[in-house]
Amino acid sequence: MEKVLKIGSAINNLHEVEVFLNSFFNEFNISRKLYCKVYLAVNEAVNNAIQHGNKYNLNKFVLIEFQILSSCIEFKVQDEGDGFDFINIDDPTNIENISKESGRGIFIMNQYADAVIFDKNGTLVKLIFNKSD
Repeated sequence: MEKVLKIGSAINNLHEVEVFLNSFFNEFNISRKLYCKVYLAVNEAVNNAIQHGNKYNLNKFVLIEFQILSSCIEFKVQDEGDGFDFINIDDPTNIENISKESGRGIFIMNQYADAVIFDKNGTLVKLIFNKSD
């Protein structure tokens, strides 16, 4: 089963992501605990795509794909930006980075998803969640 959502690059479109997540979690009767993990990680990925990838350009879109597999749930979030260096990311827990206003999104994704995979120069992030959570 695969579902797709395409949204414009405006922060107020994050509500559409919540509706999208609610619809399939209800449809597949997935646990509330797993929902919370998915919601936090996917929301961060979409927010990063809007803000850092597409730079709030209303002519660019974010594509969110969902696929449910036998043992996991997979989300792909893709923006139309130029990408970024996802290898050399500052650790937001280091004392010199604590007061920075950005830099926590990827950390949050890594905390809640069972796997975070970047592709296409960082314009695509795949978030994988084990269904057993």
